[in-house]
Amino acid sequence: MSDAIANRMRISTIAREDREQLALQDGDENTMWQSAWSMVASINSRFTAADSVSAPDPTLLDIDIHDLWHTYWHGAVNTAPDSPKLDRLALQIIQSREQGTLAVTTNSGNLGIAAAVAMTSEGYRIWTDLPFMVQDMTAHWIHNSAVMGSAQRLSGAQFLALLAAAGTASDDALCGIALVVLREALETARGLGHLAARSRDPDRQLQDLSVADLLPSANAWLFSAGRKLVQLSDVEWNRCPRDVGKLGELVLAQSATADPTFADVALPPHGGFSPRRWTWWLRRLEQLATLASQDPLAGEVLDLGNDGKHGTHCGADERHGRKSSATIGPRR
Repeated sequence: MSDAIANRMRISTIAREDREQLALQDGDENTMWQSAWSMVASINSRFTAADSVSAPDPTLLDIDIHDLWHTYWHGAVNTAPDSPKLDRLALQIIQSREQGTLAVTTNSGNLGIAAAVAMTSEGYRIWTDLPFMVQDMTAHWIHNSAVMGSAQRLSGAQFLALLAAAGTASDDALCGIALVVLREALETARGLGHLAARSRDPDRQLQDLSVADLLPSANAWLFSAGRKLVQLSDVEWNRCPRDVGKLGELVLAQSATADPTFADVALPPHGGFSPRRWTWWLRRLEQLATLASQDPLAGEVLDLGNDGKHGTHCGADERHGRKSSATIGPRR
């Protein structure tokens, strides 16, 4: 590792910690959107200022781009749920992509004029490919969703769903995060819990969360990106890492338990989206609503579960000998 890269990584670590604390401290008034937009401008300026046909070290660009997604993430999760500021953050990312591939025309002496294109160490183009966005956002959700407070978790889900609904990433790759959210909320054995604001807790683990903790995030995806998820189900989309798209423990155990609720819904073992998994989620929401109705303290969970059965319609599908029509997603 060169001294330049080592120094840049040290600076990155310090800057990330500072931005994370500042965003947490400022909450809904955080200005990470300004910081992120300045970072985009800085990347553009430093690259286009090059006077050699050789592009800057791609590893340095890698660090810059990872820092950018880190800034957007912490700006989003510390913004109030349902705030239009989340729209602004999402729009900025789309605007970055629409700049096209970052390139500069340089004078290379006897070679004449040549174009240097900004690319990462893995060969992805800046900004066209939005390199590392899907990987970083997926990692942020998986590693941080448990420790976040209730409002932070909901804001993060809404932000990611907005990006996914707009088709920000190629191949709809951001929608893999929806599979993680829905698997943890609906396909994992958890206590029902009660809807209540919970503070950020660095010691909280994913297994400590209840259905009530995770169902708002699932509803955020269904509300903001429900139509997109329906379309992916219709084509049985599964272009995501196995750990992202895999089935949850309740789905895998259903054959052993012979639960009549899901007896006729055999899910594809590869996971991903499918009409049958969509139907499974619907029936699971109905099951949760029934369980909540038996608990006098869980009325709000019952309402949320019922919300999850309205608003987005999945058209009939005759594959595998059955219709897959289902409505799932929160009411407006």
